[in-house]
Amino acid sequence: MVVLQPGERVIGELKRHPFGILMIYAGAVVGMGVIAALAFTVLPGVIDKSNDSSIMGQVYIGLGLLVTLFVVILGIATTVYWQNTWVITTDSITQVSQTSLFSRQVSQLSMDNLEDVTVDQNGILPHLFNFGTLKVESAGERSKFVFPYCPNPNRIARQILEVHESFLEERRNIRQVTASRPSIHTN
Repeated sequence: MVVLQPGERVIGELKRHPFGILMIYAGAVVGMGVIAALAFTVLPGVIDKSNDSSIMGQVYIGLGLLVTLFVVILGIATTVYWQNTWVITTDSITQVSQTSLFSRQVSQLSMDNLEDVTVDQNGILPHLFNFGTLKVESAGERSKFVFPYCPNPNRIARQILEVHESFLEERRNIRQVTASRPSIHTN
């Protein structure tokens, strides 16, 4: 996934904060609660009117299939959620964006093109649980990398800026060494 150049080191790999997946699970629990409430209010009237015992078996099978479907969907959502990563190296940031089970985009941003790093922590929960949205902007084709549910985003932003400054300092030193070398001309 990440191809390192000679001399390039991995600074860290960033996975999403667990709070985001808990929000997905909470949404699923609410959805299942709504469906269960509807089932227990509507189905008894339907079953009582029909006086057919086979309908009750069909209802249980239908509810079982619905629960199985929810479990499969949550499994897929969990897999997709945890596949979103950033790999920060001494030369670049690689973003792996998994949007569905079979859709992944990998983008890379050179530290040379980095222009801005922003952290958004809106609300009390991001501050209490120390997560937020980390945004990195560049002048390249893909102008903004966004990482929602970033754990400890302020520390990560500082770390990226430190790596960026080190990268630029190293480039300046290389240019100075190259410029100070005497050139040899042969006639």
